[in-house]
Amino acid sequence: MRCLLPTIACCLILSGCERAPEASQQMDNYLERVGRVLDAPWTQFDSKSLSQYRLPSRRERLLPVAEQRIGMLELLVESRRCQTLQQSVSQRNSSLGKVMPWSHRLAADGELIQALDDCIEVLQEDPSRKALLADLQTIATTKREELPAVFWNALNAASEFEYYLRFAPSPLPVSSATLTDQAAIDALHSLTAIGQALPGELPPPRVELQSHFQALQRSQRSSELIHSLARLTDMLEQVTAMLDSERAQKLCPLGKPTQRSQILLNVFVTFYAGEIQPYLAQVQRLGQPWQQSLSKLAQVQAIPAETEHYLHALVGVEDSLWERYQQQLSAHSTAWQDVLGQCQLRPGQPGWNNRATDA
Repeated sequence: MRCLLPTIACCLILSGCERAPEASQQMDNYLERVGRVLDAPWTQFDSKSLSQYRLPSRRERLLPVAEQRIGMLELLVESRRCQTLQQSVSQRNSSLGKVMPWSHRLAADGELIQALDDCIEVLQEDPSRKALLADLQTIATTKREELPAVFWNALNAASEFEYYLRFAPSPLPVSSATLTDQAAIDALHSLTAIGQALPGELPPPRVELQSHFQALQRSQRSSELIHSLARLTDMLEQVTAMLDSERAQKLCPLGKPTQRSQILLNVFVTFYAGEIQPYLAQVQRLGQPWQQSLSKLAQVQAIPAETEHYLHALVGVEDSLWERYQQQLSAHSTAWQDVLGQCQLRPGQPGWNNRATDA
């Protein structure tokens, strides 16, 4: 037993000292470097703040859609010439049909409406089928009008859609290669086009729909991007506040470089331009199509209020995660220009090439 104690203690120590992701380390290091030069406090990112970007409960995002039943006996007696419709109704009334997921139901409703339209065309010129024809036309109209709601239920009840929009425990990785998420972006474009075309055009078959959902399920980037945007916004806001502080504004009282301003310039070159800016560029390249795709999806008709509110919180034009990040990017760039400019340390100014090497 005594021999096991050191081993257990070592394991506990190692588990408690797990290294943070490289991107998180770079952001904290940048904060620490600027804070050290300007003698300003800073705080680490609180990962609990990410909870504000959690999807509302599935129950709140689902729309009511009434069940429309067609009597099997009536179909068997009255519409023997509409076998495709009989098969479709039989599948919907089966035990599996009654519990099919919403993504399957979207495709099944498209197939049912097509079968109804075909049957209506067959019975159109049969005067003895007027009553059945009127019933089928009513059902077809109702099912078609419900398609936008069924579309949103298909998305909101899909674990793949929820997986895509979750926030990850870590930010996007630091990578020299360009990060992409093209398959998921293409899937969002396709799903948006399907929703926009309803109810005039029927939804595609189940296989096609599932391929779009699977592309969302395979994506790691959206969830990491949400984390990165939140963490970067916090970091940029803190450093900008340091650069806008009274201490920073008095860094060069005579308008000429000082030793401290030279150290701050080295922080800018080595850590901001050398590490943070390449990461910001990566986030921007990945985030731009993500923001545009989700914005277009949010414009599809019949979107549930909770889903619309959530997507606007992520990518809306006002007070969204994406918009706050863009605002902080701009404010941060301006703050650096102002601080370096007053010390004659901006590119092209006299002090730019005469900078310190220790930060």
